[in-house]
Amino acid sequence: MIARFSPESVLGTTLPSASGAYRLDQLLKTGGLAHVYLAARVDAAGGLLAVKLMRPEVESKPEVVARFEREALAASLVRHQNVIRVNEPVQHHRGFAYFSCEHLVGVDLADQMASERKLAPERAIKIALGAALGLAAAHEKGVVHRDVKPENIFLVHAPDGREVPRVIDFGSAWLSSDSFEQEPTDAETRATPRPMRITQTTSFVGTPGYVAPEQAEGAVGHPAADVYALGVVLYEALAGRPPFAAKNWMDLLVQHAKHPVPPLVGVSKPLQAVVTQALAKAPADRIPSMTDFSRELSLVPEARPRPDTERLA
Repeated sequence: MIARFSPESVLGTTLPSASGAYRLDQLLKTGGLAHVYLAARVDAAGGLLAVKLMRPEVESKPEVVARFEREALAASLVRHQNVIRVNEPVQHHRGFAYFSCEHLVGVDLADQMASERKLAPERAIKIALGAALGLAAAHEKGVVHRDVKPENIFLVHAPDGREVPRVIDFGSAWLSSDSFEQEPTDAETRATPRPMRITQTTSFVGTPGYVAPEQAEGAVGHPAADVYALGVVLYEALAGRPPFAAKNWMDLLVQHAKHPVPPLVGVSKPLQAVVTQALAKAPADRIPSMTDFSRELSLVPEARPRPDTERLA
């Protein structure tokens, strides 16, 4: 481990990688797991990207190292416009562990909802549709995200003015190459200062407010759990609050497992039905796949221009 590491000390450093060398030009942010830098490619391709450099002081924690490596590997397997582009698995050079990804300009959905409380149904559906398509592409590659939540849906401000959702942070992902013996046993839900988030070190992977009942019980690698989590995200975006709330994470999990979902108001009956099915307690009762989820969402009245006479639930 590198003692007394200062994240600014590596500015100007050029790091090699399988996708080309890049120079660390600016420290963008620092998290509990890694420092994130704006970097410039120094090869013929040119351009800007982001580089995540694992904090040297956490290298002695196997579960943290595994999460960092998993984030890069899982995301690098998926190529889709609604998934953050990670260029390569974790690279190592001069004692550093790092990987590069596209530099995203925008805001994550959690911050967006914190400022607006709830979104217009048309916008919420577009965001959920994009996330569903990205997660469908991940599932096709044998990657299940397992921590879908507003913090992990980034709203990119595209040059043409569009808002493009990108699924980010695959650190909790399950890969089809995993075995049950390889499953982490001390995964952490990450602490966050944002409101309405119950955080707790648990024996399951995910965030309590969004985790599917079977995932909370230890099931791994099931795309249906991502369907449930995205259903929670969509519900929260439409209602301005999550479907369940509690003072501690155990009570929250019980509500997800046993309590009926409070009905949405101010949305069409077809949209209410889609959200309700996505949040079915049993995986077999849910919308079968992310592809089906996106198809069902695209058919609700709010996904297209709606007559003034449309009856709401």
